[in-house]
Amino acid sequence: MKKSFFLVGVFWVLLIFLAGNCFGAGFALYEWSSRGNALGGTLIGRADDVSTIAYNPAGLTSLPGIHAMFGLTAIAPKVDVKANGQTVCQKDNIYFPPHFYLSTQLGPRYWIGIGEYSRFGLATDFPADWIGRFNAYYSSIKSYSIVPTLGIKFTDNLSLGFGFEVMYFEFIKKQKKNLGALGEVDSKIKGDSVNYGFTIGLHYKPLDWLKIGAVYRSQVDHTVKGKATFDRPATLIAVHPDWFRDTTAQGDISLPESYALGLTVYPVSNLSIEADIIYTRWSSYKELVIEYGDDLMPPTGANVSKSKKDWKDCYRFQLGLEYQASKNLSLRASYIYDQTPIPDAHIDYMLPANNRHLFGLGMGYKWNALTIDISYNYLQYENRKIDARPDDNIYAGKLFNGHAHLVGLSVGYQF
Repeated sequence: MKKSFFLVGVFWVLLIFLAGNCFGAGFALYEWSSRGNALGGTLIGRADDVSTIAYNPAGLTSLPGIHAMFGLTAIAPKVDVKANGQTVCQKDNIYFPPHFYLSTQLGPRYWIGIGEYSRFGLATDFPADWIGRFNAYYSSIKSYSIVPTLGIKFTDNLSLGFGFEVMYFEFIKKQKKNLGALGEVDSKIKGDSVNYGFTIGLHYKPLDWLKIGAVYRSQVDHTVKGKATFDRPATLIAVHPDWFRDTTAQGDISLPESYALGLTVYPVSNLSIEADIIYTRWSSYKELVIEYGDDLMPPTGANVSKSKKDWKDCYRFQLGLEYQASKNLSLRASYIYDQTPIPDAHIDYMLPANNRHLFGLGMGYKWNALTIDISYNYLQYENRKIDARPDDNIYAGKLFNGHAHLVGLSVGYQF
């Protein structure tokens, strides 16, 4: 027992040391099951229920028979922005990313499964007349991944998992364009894309009290195609009737690859402790470029919009504890530190965020073949100063009071 506590201590200290000046968070989502939420995502090493399809596909090999799970997480974010002396609160909204998993054992060494979950998402919603509207007043990213998965048991202690990811991605941005005496144009860009990626997972149990998991997720490149629509004031139409007509729009975005490592120990039979580290290569997000099908202000040739991002690679640190209080009842708690990839030089109102702290609690109840998991997480953003960037319509100010409430529910069944 002393050895297991020592290993966890060394591993967690190593994670904190590696944090250094790294970055993280972005618009990645990790809310893939209620149990996973309560445990802070620490199912990379545990990998012992059907949501392992999302967390570590190699864990499929620990699931005899047929397993199913479905559920959702309700996310209610909030942030206040002070810009040029004015304070504006984000509108109240609740978002519901769902999850679904199904797996079956094919034989002594092979398992297959399929999962649906969301790996990326964001939403910021400010009043359409707020001071930062010329940068953005509404932004939304949604993604849904369907992942057929194969698990292979090489030995009783070593397994590999492979997932083929089909990802749907949608992007929406609304902003005003300031034309001075000609008024303001209300702009909306909406587009979507489908593309593919893959996941490779490893699970190793060298000792009865120790599990190790490792996961690689590939980069997924999207060419998002859709429409740009404009609500034009009468003053503009009278002078320039051909300006800002509705047109097509498209842009490229590379969603980052990531690497994850999880270590789980069982100091006693009814208690597990897992520490994880996730490294995400957000540096693939260099620039947001939107190409329009027509000249927006003919004959100026204005058919491309560019926004510098230069995000940084990042780390996320997760610690989760699970206590088996009785045969049917499990109690869970977690802490996460998630760093922001957004440099000070390029923060904007599309994603007003900073380093994040998440605290999680939850419980699971098992009744015969049925399992019900519930979770609650509180997310807190660190406050952040913003320097003025007039060319990007960013004002001097700060982000503060950023937080979110997350409530999860999952229902599982073993056939």
